[in-house]
Amino acid sequence: MKILITSRTDEEIERCDYRDAYEIKINGERVFKVQDDEPEDSNLSRSFGDVYKIPGLLGLTYKAGKNGEEFETEFIETDKI
Repeated sequence: MKILITSRTDEEIERCDYRDAYEIKINGERVFKVQDDEPEDSNLSRSFGDVYKIPGLLGLTYKAGKNGEEFETEFIETDKI
């Protein structure tokens, strides 16, 4: 299982009015993305809705480990998220 974790560079955060974003891909498929947003939109039902996926993602990674699958993580910062 290859986990790619992406967030914005400091320059991109500044360009985006100091709003960051965080994305997780598992084996190339995006499974999680949250981002800073307008205060009225920054709640679980809108900008942070993917937090509801966390229990399933934990189960997925647990099963992969239990099955002996290799677990690889990579963290990158980019201007394209």
